[in-house]
Amino acid sequence: METVHLPACLPTNPFIRAFQINLGRVIKAFDHKSVDAIEAGQLPAHLSFRERALVAAVVHEHRRTGTLEALAPLHSWFWKSEEAATYHERGKDLLKGVWLQHQAVIAEPLRALVDAIGSPFHTLVEIGCGSGFALADLATRLPRLQVLTGLDMCATQIEIDRKRNSDPRLRFEAADANVWIPANATPGTIFLTVGGVFEYFPQKSLETLFAYICNQLKPAAIAMIEPLADDYDLMAEVASRTYGNENSLGHNYPTLLRRAGFVICYQQEHRLNDTRFISVVGKHM
Repeated sequence: METVHLPACLPTNPFIRAFQINLGRVIKAFDHKSVDAIEAGQLPAHLSFRERALVAAVVHEHRRTGTLEALAPLHSWFWKSEEAATYHERGKDLLKGVWLQHQAVIAEPLRALVDAIGSPFHTLVEIGCGSGFALADLATRLPRLQVLTGLDMCATQIEIDRKRNSDPRLRFEAADANVWIPANATPGTIFLTVGGVFEYFPQKSLETLFAYICNQLKPAAIAMIEPLADDYDLMAEVASRTYGNENSLGHNYPTLLRRAGFVICYQQEHRLNDTRFISVVGKHM
C-alpha cells in the first residue's frame, strides 16, 4: 500500500521530534548510504535511536520539499514491521471503544446492501484491518455475509488476528491491497476501510483502485470512514491535499467514487475528539 504520512514510528511529542530531526540532519550530512536505504525502505526490523533520528530528518526534508510520496517504500516497511503489530496491539482497546461508540453506525448502510432482496453482496474485505475487531464485530452484525476477509500488511498482526478469531467466516491475509484485490477479489464484494486507511493512498493510487473495482469486480461496493481537514470543502475542492501532523491526505471521496462509476448510497459526517470524519458508501451494480 502506498502511503504518504509521517511514519507512526516517529514520536508525536513535538520537542522530541524536533530533537530527532536536528540530530538526524547532522548524521544525514555524513551518511548518505543510510539515507538511501531509508528512502528504499531497506531497514532492520527494529530501529536504533540513530536510525530513528535519520528517519525523522529524511521525512522532514520530504515534507519541506513537498515530495512525501517518495517515501512510499519507507511506509511499506513500517506497516509490515513488528513495530506495526505493537502499534495495533497497544491501541486495540481504544480503537474497539471508538468503533463501538462512533464508527459502527456504518454497519446499517452495509446491512441495507447485504440484506436487500436479491442482494449480490456476499463478501466483505476490510483494507487495513489492524487488530481485526471491527471485522469480527461486523461478522456478528451481518450474518448473511458468507466471507469476511481482513487485509493488513503486517504478517505478525495477521497471525494474532487468526488466533484471536474462531468464526469460520473470518479470514485474515497479510497483503498489500493493491496486489491482493486484483489477484483474489470477486464480484459481489464490499470493500471497507475504518478510521483512516485511504487517507494514506496518493490520489492517483486511489483512483486506480476505485476504477479497477468498478470496472472489473461489479457488482461491488466501497465503504469507508476517513478523516478530513476541517476546512476541506467537499462542494468546491476536488484535488487531494495534506493536512495535520501526520501529513495524511484528505481526498474528496464522494467525487472520486462518482468519477469511477459508483453511485453514492450513504454519506454522513461526524466528529471524533478534534477530528472530522466522513462516512461514505458507494455501489456499482
